[in-house]
Amino acid sequence: MLSEFPPVSKAEWLNQVAKDLKGRPMEELLWTRADGSVVTPFVHADDFQQPPASLESTDNNWEIVEEIQVSDPVTANRQALEALEGGAESLCFVLHSTPDAATFGQLLDGIYLDYIGLHFAGKAVDTNPGIFLALLESLAAQKGISTTALKGSLAYDPVPVSSVVDWRYLAELIEYARTKFPQFKLIRVAASADTNLKDTILHANTYLKNLSEKGLSVSEISQTMEFSIAIGKSYFVEIARIRALKLLWLNLLQAWKAPLKYPSIAVQYQPETYTDDLYTNMIRATTMAMSAVQGGAARLTVLPYDAGRESQAKYPATFSRRIARNVQHLLKMESALDAVSDPAAGSYYIETLTRQLAESAWPTEA
Repeated sequence: MLSEFPPVSKAEWLNQVAKDLKGRPMEELLWTRADGSVVTPFVHADDFQQPPASLESTDNNWEIVEEIQVSDPVTANRQALEALEGGAESLCFVLHSTPDAATFGQLLDGIYLDYIGLHFAGKAVDTNPGIFLALLESLAAQKGISTTALKGSLAYDPVPVSSVVDWRYLAELIEYARTKFPQFKLIRVAASADTNLKDTILHANTYLKNLSEKGLSVSEISQTMEFSIAIGKSYFVEIARIRALKLLWLNLLQAWKAPLKYPSIAVQYQPETYTDDLYTNMIRATTMAMSAVQGGAARLTVLPYDAGRESQAKYPATFSRRIARNVQHLLKMESALDAVSDPAAGSYYIETLTRQLAESAWPTEA
């Protein structure tokens, strides 16, 4: 069947494009990004010496996360149970004050701790990350569960918010978690949609450098780290940005002569990506989610379409949270994007954009 369509070289395509432009310069089609890189809309197989390979060979499954702002543990627990009943696979509790054991027990009441992902963020984690592992260890003991069966993360990223980091404390926390919580990520390298990838990889390198000086191996450190990426609205660029970050991380590990392993990347939305048109936000949520999972997110939090605009919504918050979860259910159950290894692999345009972003971001000082 394909023999009916003879191959067309890049030169032949460009000649046709030139004819269609009717004298207008080809440069009009180029796109110059904010970082100065130039992107062409036309990439061809001739640009590759061999077909690009998939970044990963495993499936593309990701965790469906619901974020829960904790002000009252009973209310937060009710939302958590509702989320799990509605198909959430992970919970991210955002706490602004450190809970005591009773409050923590209320928060996780009725939740099977070893069945889902447990993630903790907020000011309380920034202030005292270790207390959350201690509380989890105590609660797991009460329920007869081994802490080694628990998986999740702490959104602890002291480097950008503190001029003085207690590296010894962090090293000891990693040592403690290595045997008690081997499936927990303790360090989250956060990046907004506007953060340059070069700054992100240098940020990550700061942890590798300082913690290795405390006697930890780069392999041990990297296993406790994850990236937290806020995704933007530029569909193809966001796919390429996540894929480029994976390549940069492998390059960084290689520079440290450490075993190569792709990073865990948690993706969420920035509130600024939404507008006052709530229905537009529903559509935007879907395209951004597609960018995230095709880029290779390990975990995705979809922002409800009325986030920050609840007073404008015609339906209760339970509905908007349900829609946010269902966006991901559709991508898994109907589109099967979780079953495909590196869905964006082989797209000449995305592959080229991935390479451009990675090459321009690689810091020579790393």
